[in-house]
Parts: sequence; C-alpha cells; structure tokens
Amino acid sequence: MKKTNMSLAVFMTIALAMLANAQEPQPKREGAISGRVIADDGQPVAGARVMAIDVGRASLGAIVSGANETATDAEGNFKVAGLTHGVYTLLAQSPGYVSDSNQSRKYRIGESVIINLVRGGVITGRVTDEFGEPVVGVRVSADRVRDSEGRPDAGGDAMNAMNSSRMTDDRGVYRIYGLEPGAYVVSVNGASPTFAGLGQSRRETPSYHPSSPRGAATEINVRAGEEMNSVDIRLRTARGRSISGTIAGETQGEGLVNGVLVTLTSAADKYLAGMATLMGSQNFSLHGVEDGEYELSAIRFNESFDFSASLPRRVAVRGADLGGIELKLLKLGSISGRVVVEPSKSEGACKSADKFTVEEALIELKRDDKKPGILASGILPMQSGLAMGGAAPEKDGGFTQKNLEAGRYWISPELPDENWYVRAITQASPPKPPSSMDVSRAGVALKQGEKVSGVEIIIAEGAASLSGKIVPAIEGARLPKRLRVHLIPAETTAADDVLRYAETAIRGDGSFEFKHLAPGKYLLHARQAAEKEANDDQVRPTAWDAIERAKLRREAAAAKNEIELRPCGRVKDHVLRFNR
Repeated sequence: MKKTNMSLAVFMTIALAMLANAQEPQPKREGAISGRVIADDGQPVAGARVMAIDVGRASLGAIVSGANETATDAEGNFKVAGLTHGVYTLLAQSPGYVSDSNQSRKYRIGESVIINLVRGGVITGRVTDEFGEPVVGVRVSADRVRDSEGRPDAGGDAMNAMNSSRMTDDRGVYRIYGLEPGAYVVSVNGASPTFAGLGQSRRETPSYHPSSPRGAATEINVRAGEEMNSVDIRLRTARGRSISGTIAGETQGEGLVNGVLVTLTSAADKYLAGMATLMGSQNFSLHGVEDGEYELSAIRFNESFDFSASLPRRVAVRGADLGGIELKLLKLGSISGRVVVEPSKSEGACKSADKFTVEEALIELKRDDKKPGILASGILPMQSGLAMGGAAPEKDGGFTQKNLEAGRYWISPELPDENWYVRAITQASPPKPPSSMDVSRAGVALKQGEKVSGVEIIIAEGAASLSGKIVPAIEGARLPKRLRVHLIPAETTAADDVLRYAETAIRGDGSFEFKHLAPGKYLLHARQAAEKEANDDQVRPTAWDAIERAKLRREAAAAKNEIELRPCGRVKDHVLRFNR
C-alpha cells in the first residue's frame, strides 16, 4: 500500500543518519545507464533526481548512500555511472511530476532510456473545526483508492508516496501536489506513520472529506495536471479506540538498523486504518481507531532487506480499547541455486548474440496459492522500486531469493538477450541415489522458514521469437475482449514440458509477441480469458495446472494452427485468425 511504502521511506530517512558513518568504501565500477527525462508535453525535465536500484541486490545502505544517483542537466539528460552488471529499476523524481505507470522499469548496463514523467494532479482545500475556525498545523493525507483505469490501487513507490500528504498553513489551507491520476479519499488524522516513544497522542478518529468516517468518504477524481479545489474537511470530534500489544518471535535481525512495522487493515475492504513503526521497542499502540473488524500484521525490516513477518490477526473493535495482543514474527524462507549457461551445440548459433552474463539475468519467483498469505496485505512492498523484484545471480551463477513465506513457487527467469532461453529447471533430490527433480513442472514447495537449495536453471543459446497479429476469421467482425494467445508444444513427448508453454495478452491493436522460445514445433491458439484475469500481471499461467494444460492442448490441436520455430529464428508479422 502507498502508506506502507511511505513508512519505509521515512524509516530510510532516519537510517541515513545512522548509516552515514558506517559505509564501507566501494570498488571502482565502470558500467553506466544513460538516458533522458521528458515531461508529458515532450519538454526536458531539468534537475530531476534519477536513482538506479539493483532490484536483485537491493539494500538500504546502497539506497540511502546515494551512490547510484544523479540529476538531469538542462536538456533532461542523465548518466548513472559506476554500476556493476545487474538488473536495475530507474526511479525519477521532480517536484510536481509523477512517473508514467505504463513504462517498463527494468534496465541493464549500456542501455539508453527515455523516462516519461507526467504532471501530477493537485488536491487543495481547508480544514476547519466544529465551529468553522481554521485548524493550523495538521497533516492532511490523500490516499489513492483506484488508479486511472478504475482498478484498486496496489500502492505506488515510496518516492511518490511521500508527496501524498501536507500540513495546513495558518489559514487551515493545505495543498497536495504531484498526485498520480486516480480516485482519492482525503483525511485528517489518517493512518500516517508514527514512531513508538515519540509522543504520538492522537485519540480522535480520522475525518474524511467532507466530514465523514472512512465508509462515507467522498472520493475525489484526479486527472493529470488538474487541480481539485475546495476539498474541505470539517473535523469530527468522535473519540476513537486504541489497540495495543507486544511483538514477539523473530524480533532481532542483523545490521545497525532494525525496525518493526505494525499495520491495521480493514477486514472488509482492505484500506489501511492504522500504522506504527517501532525502533528499539517491542510494544505497539494504535490510537483513533473506529469501531469495526480489522487485521493486525507486523513485519521486521532492516537495511539489508532481511524480513520476518507475523500471520495476520483478526481483531474487532466494539466500543472499547483492546490490549494485550501479541503478534509473533515468523522466519521467512529462501530458495537458492545456480544458473548454468549451456555451451552452444552448433557452430555459430545466433552469431549476433551478445555474450550471456549471468549477473544480468533476473530470477523471479511467483507464489502459487489462492489463499492470501502473510504478506498479502502489502506490508512487504514487492512491487515497489525499493524492494525485491527477484534474485540476481552472482558471477558464478549462484542466487538466493530471501523473504519467502510458505507455499509453492514457480521459477520464472528473465533473460537479457533474446537469443537465450530456459531449457530446464531442476532441483537436487536427497542422496541414495542422488538425482534431480523437474521443478519447472511441479514448482518448489517451501515450508515456513525453510531454506531450500540445489535449484539449477539451465540457460541455452538458440532461442526463437514470434510476433504477429490476431484478426477475426470473419471480415468485419470484432475480436472479443481479454484475448490471450497461447503457444503449446506440438510434440506429444513435450506435453508436460511446462517451459515450452507460453502465453500473452494481445495489445490494443491485436498484436502479440513471444521471446525466449525453445526451438521446435508449436500449436498457436487464442482463447478468451476470464474477466478476473484481465490484468496481465495477475494471470496464473494455464500450463501450471495439469488438467487445464491438457484441455488447452486439445483445443489447440482441434484448431490446427501449427508453426515451426527454428533455432535463432525470428518469425514476424504472423497472422492468426480467431474463430469463436
């Protein structure tokens, strides 16, 4: 959630002072990512702050030190130098602007990048008390509940989140600028981050525009570059309840800086109702809580991004304070292994291929569980630019993905060059006799706090690619919404080779693209996805399920759209006709 990421940003600001004298000298590095930052009108953005964060090796010390940070010149140009091989996300910030959410955020050394910023929206208004008098020096927060497409807000990055609240001036007036487009609720006494022992004493429940509890708040629709005026708030005088307790379990972590973030989330619609950040304390207290049902969660964090987390605990507030609640932090697990680059078996295969550098791969793990887990509330900002986006291999190919809760995980490597593909993913099984399991088909089962090792990812040269367009079989007909294109291995011997399956959503013009494909014969098939799968990032691949995989093969075999992809082959402008 945006507020959670904001709290982590506040934590990092505090940690900066503590780490300033603890930074070890870094070896000289030569790699760079360069580019240009432009506004939505095409004009350069001068003086923008640009930060490169290695998503596979993120650490708080590297972020707060500013080692991988620069500023744009008068023409919007930038160059972040001194980078090692890896996969980076670029964060750009300039007052009054927000990032283009549709832009790819993963880059590698040597790339030239255009970063698009759009002018943010503005919400402004006045806060008054029950007598109509201005309220001076209170913090007003704007929380985005839906994005510009109407989808529930999954949270933004910490740098943008810091812009979502402002203090009122001597007239009781506030002005929050640099807001991403979408629908917002605006409040006083909302779930702003608080720190144990720093005198936080608010007892009143939040007041939302115009003068309402959270459930009756009026939403404000914000468009890029527009200002929403007269979003006034009249404070309510209702006294809230408190929830207090202690943190137990895995409370200590390595490093100079350790903290625990406690969040209170509405059980019904999952909005953030309260938050406290504990530094050097194991006692928490949340005030100003309205009657209702909630989930309490806690997570321990530190500068090396090594976490432990509690199971969400359901609590009900009914006209009285709650105390004596214990949140037990549990160890999180890890999956480690090695990436192996397989030598080419043919002379001059993919002659134009760049040399594969394992550090530029990104090993992403996707948890396959329909039940929400420990981190489902968004406490750990997996999608923010400041935290884990995957594991990055070292020079010897070794990798470790930490902070994993119990569940079954599918391994999905992202490769830097289109001439390479994933040939196999295995895991060493116990000895007597030693063997390996195909985890690309079954995934990796992880128990709570378990450290799984022995995963081997084999990368081979000679990948093919396929791009084209889907058109209706009947001229003049319209394609249905939510179409997805599937590639299925045509050979019956490969029916359960999950790595040979691929799927993607079609673009608005009906086009589609596949990369990193193993050579071979395929069946190409289009089918309509369920409405809940409309968001491409949330789709559970059909091939993960053996029953659905077999069903997909039968459909594709009946459609008879076969295509052969040769080693290093680049098939373009392929036309697939869709017949309902």
